[in-house]
Amino acid sequence: MERRQCTTVIKSMMEKVPSDKVEFIKDLEWNFEDASYKAPEETLQWQRTMQTLQKHIPNPSLDWEYEVLSIFTTRSVEELKQMPNNQQK
Repeated sequence: MERRQCTTVIKSMMEKVPSDKVEFIKDLEWNFEDASYKAPEETLQWQRTMQTLQKHIPNPSLDWEYEVLSIFTTRSVEELKQMPNNQQK
């Protein structure tokens, strides 16, 4: 299995974030910049990006939020929606 590049993943996620989510985009840009200076085998940039996602999408409910999480986790949107913590009440 090929190792994913964190910067490529962040770029793909940013394409899904609505432009009015300024703080989220700003944080992802910081993650992108941070990941640009890390060796691909390091995991710190992945952890920091995960923290950004947890901060801005604590309880996903919108399609774009699931799409962003799908890109990061490599799980399908349908699979993410079925996870116990994400099921709508």
